[in-house]
Amino acid sequence: MPDKPIPTVNNYFIGNDKSKWASNCKIYQAVTYQNVYPGIDIRYFVDGGSNLKYDFIVHPGANVENIAMKYTGADKVSLKSKELVVSTSLGTSRELEPTTYQIIDNKRQEVECRYIVKDDVVRFKVKNYAPDQTLIIDPTEIFFSYSGSTADNWGFTATYGPDGSFYGGGIVFGPGFPVSTGAYNESFTGAFDIGIIKLSPDGRNRIYATYIGGSGEEQPHSLIVDAQGNLVLAGRSNSSNYPTTATYGLGGGWDIVVTKLNATGSGIIGSMKIGGAANDGVNIADENGPRGLSSLKRNYGDDARSEVILDGSNNILVASCTQSSDFPTSSGAFQSKNNGNQDAVVLKLNPNCNGVLFSTLLGGSENDAAYVLALGTNNNIYVAGGTASPDLNGISKVGVLKPIYSVPNATGDDCDGFIIELNNTGTAAITGTYIGTAKADQVYGLEIDKFGFVYAMGTSEGDMPVINAAYSNAGAKQFISKKIIQVQPLLRVLI
Repeated sequence: MPDKPIPTVNNYFIGNDKSKWASNCKIYQAVTYQNVYPGIDIRYFVDGGSNLKYDFIVHPGANVENIAMKYTGADKVSLKSKELVVSTSLGTSRELEPTTYQIIDNKRQEVECRYIVKDDVVRFKVKNYAPDQTLIIDPTEIFFSYSGSTADNWGFTATYGPDGSFYGGGIVFGPGFPVSTGAYNESFTGAFDIGIIKLSPDGRNRIYATYIGGSGEEQPHSLIVDAQGNLVLAGRSNSSNYPTTATYGLGGGWDIVVTKLNATGSGIIGSMKIGGAANDGVNIADENGPRGLSSLKRNYGDDARSEVILDGSNNILVASCTQSSDFPTSSGAFQSKNNGNQDAVVLKLNPNCNGVLFSTLLGGSENDAAYVLALGTNNNIYVAGGTASPDLNGISKVGVLKPIYSVPNATGDDCDGFIIELNNTGTAAITGTYIGTAKADQVYGLEIDKFGFVYAMGTSEGDMPVINAAYSNAGAKQFISKKIIQVQPLLRVLI
């Protein structure tokens, strides 16, 4: 049963078979399917724009427990903070805790309702409602959207703006990405380019979309937005003509790139290419492919990990890696020369993204990579990632969780996670620890709270010890550190 008609009509003249043509088709903004379950209707409608919503209308005497929704095509249906999370290969959709109410004595009365999920079937648990009155269950989807690109495109990273807007970054394999008029670059220029899209907080409107790249290949690995809405991206490029306002180092092969877009996506504030003669911003040998299992490459996407964050002065901090023996470092850097096959890199750029404030390596005799960064309460810089080096520079000898590399014989075939605290100028390591077992372990997430406690997240292929944890899943590959207590000059970890 349709309702909420609008005055316009649609006409459909498709193909040359006139029997399939239709004209003057009325358009409605809502439709109700009656008795989907005994005494229960479902109403689909457009609310405040183009977003599709639905309500369950439970008439007096009907049993709300009859409602059951089976999600097909989903990888997983789960609950998080009372919200329904539907995960698919193309992304994740969230539906808020259902708003549920009854109209009694001409007044709207809220009713307690929550989702129940079992075997990918969703039901509702409703408490303390009047069964002789109509009940409305109104789940609200925040948003779920495609990029709209007609060219193949893969998502790599995302972030949010100060107003709650959404930014997505990925790679695009041709023209067809939905660039906006007046965007920084409306044309596809390489084998694959970076594609950046900004959506409104509700996901309904594209604010801007743009290509970024040169004649070769580019990848965005990490995004961050400043308080003014300017977007900073860090990634890598092998294009000789990647758009830059400054360079640092001789370059060659893949290089690290850091680019700052203005708030409207119409221009670049600053952009740098940074690197030496070999591959930079590539975790282990790129020719192994993203699924190659070698040292630090344990998971899909491990070859393309780095992070960009901002400090309180809008300086740009970058964590990455280099295979170049001539990677450029700053005067007084904590480590100025590559110690092995591949070293981690930590950089600080100025807010305009056209100058390097410091550049330092972190590495030992084997492969090392920095994946994540965090700022401490003392404004020191914490960096974490993965290492196959038994002699990683910056690890403390005493007073930390693991002063000694965990992998037997130090063959370089497996790896440990690490966390190192640098001073704010990148000239010294304050303290550092390995985190790991006798098998492969790496740190992929790092945060610090207002009390100076450090939290780490990562993966382990070994028997990671569980300490002071109310919940654990034996044999699971992921670990989350509950607290890493940093007391100068010690670093202690509770996992």
